Formats: sequence, structure tokens, C-alpha cells
Amino acid sequence: MSSATPNPYNWKFALISQTYLIIISVILGFYPKYFLEAFISYFIIIMAITFSMTYKSNPMLRDRKLMVEVANSSTLYEEKNANELVMKDEDYQREYMQFAKKNMTMLFSYLIYIVVLFFVYGYISKLATAQTDPYYRLAVYLGYFEIIYLFGFFVYRRLFKPSMMSTMAPMSYKVTEKGIIGSGGMSVFLHAKHLINSNFQVNREKKYVEIDSTEAKYPYKIRLYARDIDKLMDMLERVKRLELKRQSSS
Repeated sequence: MSSATPNPYNWKFALISQTYLIIISVILGFYPKYFLEAFISYFIIIMAITFSMTYKSNPMLRDRKLMVEVANSSTLYEEKNANELVMKDEDYQREYMQFAKKNMTMLFSYLIYIVVLFFVYGYISKLATAQTDPYYRLAVYLGYFEIIYLFGFFVYRRLFKPSMMSTMAPMSYKVTEKGIIGSGGMSVFLHAKHLINSNFQVNREKKYVEIDSTEAKYPYKIRLYARDIDKLMDMLERVKRLELKRQSSS
């Protein structure tokens, strides 16, 4: 499954980051008293860009109107507690534990990374301010930030890159006339217009229907565990028929 989290090292983000690293280095070298203002402005701009990229790449944010439409439609089928069925699927539980372990390792490593950066910056700051030559301070700070940026690129690719499970299995969900909406650990939704181009895989032994929505340009698969597989499939097919009818009449 493709991640909905934007890559902070794509060329646009990298260009902006490099520009601000140079600006902050210049301020630290020549105008250190304005560093706080420069850093705050950098933080605000980077956060705004990150949110914009996340909004465009994450369907849960980008298509909120569709999600509201799905949630407000008439319910055809509902599974209020699929947790028991999910827990019985050993393969899924194994994948989930690997996913959780990887992300906990990432979080712990990231905290260590931040602490190390804090102490290293203190040393670099002392080294830079020991000299009165602003060009020397500029070179020290610029070198430090560039090394951190390049190291961060490696660390992001190896450790910190957010991962997502290949399949999302909500603990509770509803099938409505306009699509599917799930909650309980895995908050996902799929509008009926995307359901049309999705593929269904039925596993009666483990009691789930897996919906592959990647062909519909949605970056995840949804696995719906159900006590009544036949009724669930009937309702999913009904949703597809209703949407096809709406599209043909419009």
C-alpha cells in the first residue's frame, strides 16, 4: 500500500528546505539576534506546506465531503464489533504486530535522534560563537545544517519513513447506499463511485471480504470481517448497482 504521508525529501520540499537552511545560516552568522523570528517563520511555512501536501495525498482529508455523504446515507449493513473475527485471523494479527513494532521502533529512534541533535547543536553553537568573524559562523552553521539534512535524508529512508499496513481492517463499519465507512482503530471510508472499480476477494474461512481499491486510485485495501458474508456481499453489490444507475442517469 502506498503511504498517504508526503515525502519531505521530494524536489519541491528539498528546494524550500535548502533555501531556508541558507537563510537561517546567514541570520545565525550575521544577525544572530533575529534567529528566533527566522526559526518560527521557517516552522510555520514548513508545517503549512506539509499540511497542504498531506491534504492532497490523503483521501481521508481530501475527500471529506464524500466521507460525510457516505456517513449520512441510509445504512444497508452494519458490523458493530468485528474485533473477535479480526483477532482470530492469525495472519492479519502477525502483520499488525510487525507494523506496530516497526512504528514503535521508528518513534523511539526518532526521539534519540532529536536528543542527539540538541546536544550536537549546543556544541556547534559554542564553536561558532567563539569566533567574531561572521563568515566563519556562517560556514559552521551552514555545514552543520547541510550535514544534518543529508543525514536526515538517510535516516528517513532507513528508519523514519512512516509505514502503513497493506490492508486496513476496521473493528466496526457500515455499508450505506453511498459507500463504506469504518471506525474502531482503522478509520477508513470508500465512496460508492470508487467501489465500482474495486475488486472483491472473499475468504469464507476467515469470514472477510477484501476490497482492493488501488485501481480506483485509493491507496489502501479494506478488509471487512463479517458474520454474514453473503449478506455483506449482497449489500456491496447493491451499492455498486445503485451508483452505476446514478451515473447512467446523470
